[in-house]
Amino acid sequence: MNRTIIKLNMLILLGFSLLACTAVIDDAMGLDERLAEYGYRPGQNVVQIESYQITDWTYLDSRHLMFSNGLTEHYLISLQRPCAALRGSEVLLFKTRTNSLSKFDELVVPEDGVAKPCSIESMSRLIRAE
Repeated sequence: MNRTIIKLNMLILLGFSLLACTAVIDDAMGLDERLAEYGYRPGQNVVQIESYQITDWTYLDSRHLMFSNGLTEHYLISLQRPCAALRGSEVLLFKTRTNSLSKFDELVVPEDGVAKPCSIESMSRLIRAE
């Protein structure tokens, strides 16, 4: 009986260790390198994005994501704190006060039926890297 409990505890510990390793790998690459993989570099910060319509988005790390606003405009969203639910999410929502997106708005990520709000720190336009 004791051996079974010890083996179960070891298995649980191993599982948590593997999850921790994944988090370290996630943050090993810098933001600029990650953006360069997609062919972009950060541009000017923007105060708001008028008439935004997300056509697709990409998880970069627990504090950053990029999204396309149509075919030609691409933006980087930086969050105030890590948003762990963002990594596995298929849905991305913004809680805005107006029809435009600003740094005073929140990103909302549904996780297990509960909305997890993540505050926006800054937004910048992405430029195609040459």
